[in-house]
Amino acid sequence: MERLQEIRRRIDEIDDAIAELLIKRMKYARQAKAEKIRMKMPVTDLQREKEVVARWRAHARRANNEVSEDLLRRIAELVTEYTRMEELKEEKEMERETE
Repeated sequence: MERLQEIRRRIDEIDDAIAELLIKRMKYARQAKAEKIRMKMPVTDLQREKEVVARWRAHARRANNEVSEDLLRRIAELVTEYTRMEELKEEKEMERETE
């Protein structure tokens, strides 16, 4: 039982690290959005999203079946989709404030 508790503690630590990294990722995504606006570029960049998903899938392939490519693809798609939705939501809120 002690070994199981130790394994679960390590899993919890990894989950905490993943959550912290996602928080950090959203912070940088907001900074990237601000930079795109400053540069008068479109906020949404579907090509970049495809590159992110491809990079996550490549991680899975290098992991020798420790994690499925489909799982990492789905997570990457979820993260990029959520980021895009947040960016667009913020953009709509800013538009309403200027009306």
